[in-house]
Amino acid sequence: MEKELERKSLEKEQEKNQTEKAAEKKPEDGVSETWAEETIADLDEFIESQGIYIRQ
Repeated sequence: MEKELERKSLEKEQEKNQTEKAAEKKPEDGVSETWAEETIADLDEFIESQGIYIRQ
């Protein structure tokens, strides 16, 4: 019975985390005006974190 309660607790926590992640993905006031620049900067950071440098 204790394991079942622990499992249910874990399931609730996972649902909460998924809900929070979904909320983070939805912008509250729509797409920002600089979304393209932000995306390019994010991609540059990701690429460089992989050890690939585009600009030097």
